[in-house]
Amino acid sequence: MAIPRGTLLAQNDGTHLYIGLDLTSETGVANPNDFFQFYVDVNDNGAIDPMRDKMFSTIPSNMNRLYMFYMLGPNTTTGVLPTQIIPSLLKSGFGPSLNSATPHRQWQLSFALSDLNIAPIDPAGPAPIVDFGVLIGIVGGVTAESPLNASASFAGLNQIVLSCTPSMPSSGSVGPVVAAVGLIGTGDIAADGYATITAPYYINPDAASFCGTMNLIGNVATLTYMYGSGATKYKVNHRYGATVAAANAAAWSPILQAWANFEIVGVNDVWQSFGPDAFGYYTFINPTIPYTIQNLLFQWTTSSEPDGVHQFQIVFYNAADVAVPLPPTVLPQVVTLALDNQPPVVDLINILHGGAVVPPCLPVTMASATDGVQLQFEAYDPEGDLLSMSLIAEWGHGSSAGIYSDNYAAHATPGHIWQGVTSATEPASPAVWVPPTTCAYLFQITATTRSTDGYSYPILYSSDFQTITLIKP
Repeated sequence: MAIPRGTLLAQNDGTHLYIGLDLTSETGVANPNDFFQFYVDVNDNGAIDPMRDKMFSTIPSNMNRLYMFYMLGPNTTTGVLPTQIIPSLLKSGFGPSLNSATPHRQWQLSFALSDLNIAPIDPAGPAPIVDFGVLIGIVGGVTAESPLNASASFAGLNQIVLSCTPSMPSSGSVGPVVAAVGLIGTGDIAADGYATITAPYYINPDAASFCGTMNLIGNVATLTYMYGSGATKYKVNHRYGATVAAANAAAWSPILQAWANFEIVGVNDVWQSFGPDAFGYYTFINPTIPYTIQNLLFQWTTSSEPDGVHQFQIVFYNAADVAVPLPPTVLPQVVTLALDNQPPVVDLINILHGGAVVPPCLPVTMASATDGVQLQFEAYDPEGDLLSMSLIAEWGHGSSAGIYSDNYAAHATPGHIWQGVTSATEPASPAVWVPPTTCAYLFQITATTRSTDGYSYPILYSSDFQTITLIKP
């Protein structure tokens, strides 16, 4: 979320809330007088309760230790001894970040939930809420707060709703071993490998194939059981076919790829690489250890994979290379993904005036006030995963108009196939698109496929355009 002078980032696990204050406006050189104050309404009642509500901050002598003060009233707190030690941690930094390449002030806070008067999180919920305010400042200089006057009133504080489970959030129907592909529960992926989520959600793929790089996220309950049952490693078995039937008939073989993840160690994110050993085994990490991508079993990079149907199965082993059985209530799971890494083919083939082709860039004089042009175009996806196409005109200073559009909803079939058109002319004869004024015009055709990596939808698109000048009589 946006805060004065930068951005606040947050995530949590079962015992900690991790806060990043990325102050992209505080550039130049590192200032030892930089500080922040983080106010917490521990009982979420919107009022400052003396000796109960808290403020966390630094002191000038140590920018890498977090101190806890109790609120006494508006703009007033207790003092603190420099020797105070609390479970929560702090690290200051000054450098570039994902939000800005210019070096700037950064603070990383690792709040022990016990310091926020929150018990270890129950995966069954309800989700704890942290009502907070934050002040950013320089000793002896200007300060800024979010919300305004946060140090004087706890009415209307910001809120962080903590996640109740240590796994990646996913859609409602998770799988028993591989819970999700990114944010898409494997239960929302049909037997043919296409994903659909109709309920309100972060993304709503509609009969979507998969593309790009995908994260296979483990089911936390199953992973916890397997780790407790002595599993120390696993294999990711894979098979492929041009169709589901061909994939089902193919033999399994271990798939060997590498990826990276960050382990959260206090206030630090520690980079780690993962890959198979010489026998195709991946190390099974204790599922209670926090990572930035929690419970990541496999990261599938598909740039060199053929389009079609790919299937995956996870098998766990102990240190003696003996397969460890799944929980009694869990059946072996096969995850089927339809892969389509191809963007649609688009071409603004011709601009037509009076049925004749107009070369790009040439001026054309309209014969009457109702005279206009037609556009011949291609918007085609050979794999049949087209989502939408749109034909627009742009001119002048930000002016635009839609000429034609179509989408998958009008063509949906059980087989999910909509390829679009290899050649169409719009508006259809005898209609024409009438320019509103004399100007240079850009005509553009754009098409998008129904493809997702589990986090974004749609992803792949293509566009093409031509320009001409249309002169009104």
